Amino acid sequence: MKVSVMATPLNILPGALDGAAAIVIDALRMTSVAATALSNGCAGVLACAEVDSARQAASETGALLGGERNAVLIPGFDFSNSPLEYTAEKVAGRNLVMSTSNGTKAIAAASGAKRVLLAAFVNAKAAAEAVRGEEKTVIICAGTLGAFTLEDALAAGAIIERLQKLGASPVLDDMAIAARMLYEAARGDFMAALAATKHFNRLRSLGLEDDLRYCLTEDTLGSVPEKQADGWFR
Repeated sequence: MKVSVMATPLNILPGALDGAAAIVIDALRMTSVAATALSNGCAGVLACAEVDSARQAASETGALLGGERNAVLIPGFDFSNSPLEYTAEKVAGRNLVMSTSNGTKAIAAASGAKRVLLAAFVNAKAAAEAVRGEEKTVIICAGTLGAFTLEDALAAGAIIERLQKLGASPVLDDMAIAARMLYEAARGDFMAALAATKHFNRLRSLGLEDDLRYCLTEDTLGSVPEKQADGWFR
């Protein structure tokens, strides 16, 4: 099994996704939200890179709208990008259309893969189990506005650690090795490891401490959103 990690979607080279299972990570917070919503009974999640396309899709399907720009609620949307908002009472049995600054764009960049899955700290073990039989897995870190973010690399390292524990014996590229090493160094206190980072502090400045703690807690969910033939994650 070959495992590669892309530091941002901009690092995806031509052909890198051919025949691969792609795992998209936007740990703070979009992929954490999608896994949470589906775990709470959401019928499906559709990722739209742009706000206008999200509005149109929701209008056509009667879906709820969730997402953010600059980490805050988009006017007219039902939810922001806080996983704590997506309770069973609000999302069970409903479809959800999402548009975010980073995660949904990273999902669009993964479209060339044979499988596209969404992962974060909250479902790292389940994500590893979902791809353990693949010959080639590419983990795509969403980053923030085109720049590398440490939290996504740490979550990638968490998935790689679980793959190794499952006996998958992954052959890692250099970025995957780095992610694994970063994860081992930070494990036990991700809040401390991220304390000086830009995106983490942007969310903290908005009073989203509970979101951060939720998103940085490992293996709380068994749901691994996977893109289906109709484009929806289920």
